[in-house]
Amino acid sequence: MRIVLKVSSSNPDWDGGCAFAVVELSEVLATLAQRRIAALREQKNVDPDVDEVYYWAASCVEYFSPWGDLISGDEEAEGTGVALAELLDELQVEEKEIVTVTDSFQVPASQIAAVECEQMIIRQDSIAFMAIPKHSSVYVQTAEIPLATLEVAAKASKARN
Repeated sequence: MRIVLKVSSSNPDWDGGCAFAVVELSEVLATLAQRRIAALREQKNVDPDVDEVYYWAASCVEYFSPWGDLISGDEEAEGTGVALAELLDELQVEEKEIVTVTDSFQVPASQIAAVECEQMIIRQDSIAFMAIPKHSSVYVQTAEIPLATLEVAAKASKARN
């Protein structure tokens, strides 16, 4: 299951080319996230002040912007960006914040942002992802993927196999 997520930035004026993110929500990833949510809930029984848990190396996310590197003057990249922006508008990602897309949804390499310090955030009923765009001190964070979506992704992958 492929999901496109809206991304927010700690700097309201700059997102480092990370306006959106696409996640391949495989059975393995969905099951891992469910297991981590269960562990957080158990931990919360012991210490109710635990709110969320962060795990390093969540490199299953591609952060991107349809506007990519438009300062390069590359007309082909600009056309690709416009087409991607129109598709995202059609999918209403800005409003819905999380949208399932077909496996054919691909982000051109020119639109993908370089990030570091990627993390998976585990919350009581959802997960989200966070990263730092390369060469910046800004944090970007995806919208949350609810537990119900994780459950559907795990079951859908098992049904295909």
